[in-house]
Amino acid sequence: MNSDLHIHTTASDGTMSPSQVVAEARFRGLQVISIADHDTTDGLEEALEAGRRQGVTVIPGVEISAADSREEVHILGYYVDFRAPGFQGFLKEPRLARSKRIPEMCERLAQMGIQVSPEEVFAEAGGIESVGRPHLAKVMLKKGYVSSMDEAFERFLADGAPGHVKRFKNTVDATLEILHAHQGISVLAHPGLLKDLDMIPYLVGKGVMGIEVYCHDHDQAMVDRLLSIAEKANLLVTGGSDYHGNMLEKSFKLGDLKVPSTCYEALERAVRKIREGSGLSRGD
Repeated sequence: MNSDLHIHTTASDGTMSPSQVVAEARFRGLQVISIADHDTTDGLEEALEAGRRQGVTVIPGVEISAADSREEVHILGYYVDFRAPGFQGFLKEPRLARSKRIPEMCERLAQMGIQVSPEEVFAEAGGIESVGRPHLAKVMLKKGYVSSMDEAFERFLADGAPGHVKRFKNTVDATLEILHAHQGISVLAHPGLLKDLDMIPYLVGKGVMGIEVYCHDHDQAMVDRLLSIAEKANLLVTGGSDYHGNMLEKSFKLGDLKVPSTCYEALERAVRKIREGSGLSRGD
């Protein structure tokens, strides 16, 4: 069964609406997808309805940026009870924090001769709550200040760059607690991008249930290394493209990444155990 378990939409920083993503997935031969937008589940209802109409299984997901003393990590939450008020309340502060820092980032850029207004960034985001650096980068690209999104981040918007402003993030501990309290399955996103792979056992000790092994950021050597780590720690193995739509720097298309069907099957077994109340021991 062809799947992609990590996709973004216009609900955060993707370029395609949830319905368009589902249609594209069906066209590309994907039977199972997960919409995992940044710190928001606003696109899930539309995606689930589109999936029902078009015969594509949509797994409710979210990608949460989590703070830790060692480094920031991104944690994917699958099958979480996203409609629960408590879970939505947890996401609200980091989502608003993304938007609140935009004026300050624009001010810093203006000091470097880059004239981008907050209003332009919010317009680029199309009225969503989860406004972030990618929307700012898109405006910079459209106005000719940079030649690519990558350049915008590397020179101006990445952590430590002159235009960057730190924002509030929930902690790793709080993120895992809220996901598990709402019957979600926690998976570390693109672990190969971590500064230190020793972060994986550290996070497993805190309760992370799985790792995203298959993604475009991992070469075969990294895939093999992560599979070994997952086997030793009895972790769930997942895979997803981290697809954001028609991004200039992303040459791949939805469906290009080959994710083993065992990833989806293992997630299904895991969520069934949780819903049956029998508990879950990570990779079970």
